[in-house]
Amino acid sequence: MAKKVIVIGAGLAGLSAAITLESEGASVTVLESSDRPGGRVTSDVIDGFICDRGFQLINANYPEIKRLGTIKEIEFISASSIIEVARNEDRIRIGDPRSAFFSVFNSQTGSIFEKIRLLRYLLKSKPGSSVGEELKNNGLGRTYERVLRPFLTGVFLADPLLVSSEYGRTAIKHFVKGNSGLPVGGVRKFSEAMAAHVNDIRYGVQVNSIKKNTVSTSKGKFEADAIIVATDVTTAAQLLDLTEVPQLVGCTTWYHSTKESPTKSKSLIVDSQNRGPLVNTMVISNMMPDYAPIGRTLISSTSILPTTESEVRRHLAILYGTNTRSWKLVAKYDIPSALPLAGLDQPLVSGAHVRDSIFIAGDYKSAPSQNGALLSGRLAALSALVH
Repeated sequence: MAKKVIVIGAGLAGLSAAITLESEGASVTVLESSDRPGGRVTSDVIDGFICDRGFQLINANYPEIKRLGTIKEIEFISASSIIEVARNEDRIRIGDPRSAFFSVFNSQTGSIFEKIRLLRYLLKSKPGSSVGEELKNNGLGRTYERVLRPFLTGVFLADPLLVSSEYGRTAIKHFVKGNSGLPVGGVRKFSEAMAAHVNDIRYGVQVNSIKKNTVSTSKGKFEADAIIVATDVTTAAQLLDLTEVPQLVGCTTWYHSTKESPTKSKSLIVDSQNRGPLVNTMVISNMMPDYAPIGRTLISSTSILPTTESEVRRHLAILYGTNTRSWKLVAKYDIPSALPLAGLDQPLVSGAHVRDSIFIAGDYKSAPSQNGALLSGRLAALSALVH
């Protein structure tokens, strides 16, 4: 008889767990409190604009995404491999030498020797407790301060000095080897493609408690041989009475619209001089035209500290070199628990088994990334199958 498993949560970890279980012949029911799959990896349509719930790109070269193969089922647009570093009144392009060869010679983003040291760092690095310290130890100087520090702060939603060197180095390698982009229609299309591979997802089901092999919900009780809790860490802690939870970091994503685009660039922009609250910004409709109605432009920006919209507009005016007073605020997403902090002493992967036949999955059990969430779901499913 097929093993019966309840998966709580239809985010990336829960969907990965369900797909893995079904591929091994298990009978799976996914319980999701919201009206759609994906957790944060979803999109809203507001006045004709597509707004992802937090700026996020999908790395099609992540090992777990390649393993799933669902990226082939969506219309995927690759992002630019170049970022623009705002400094004084200029924006300096820097990126993969294969697509921006001459950018490596621009001394405003660091010397050519520092950039060569970055390649050496990826192959063999001098150890440091944090990725920020490690990059400094490897002699990256201005390249770290002007490019890597502001860029990685937006990736980790924290200062690189607070992020473990092991995870940080892995993340940088993923970016170097990656193929990041977005699906036409928003990131929700990726989650929907995954959900299409799961036979039984129940939406609008609020889980109230878990006891051994029984899940009590707003729609009644569910019995199973195993239970995988793949919710956010706060909900998991409440359901399972966990006393230790990882430190979480948050962000706010701002969407503004204007008639004319302030730039033709399709690249992410970071500020090397830290002149305001934003860690990055991008005219996302330049890359994804369907994100904005015809005749409009959509700008996505991210801040990680409490701030006001007037401060955001002031910073945008500096970064784009234009007046932003007429820009319209389309949406603002406050995400206080966006990612677990990959702290200095945190292992990259920890066990999925909690007690009895209860297992747990989420990026906080692996690494704070889409790959980490998918990996944790797969590992939790395999643990549930053999327990």
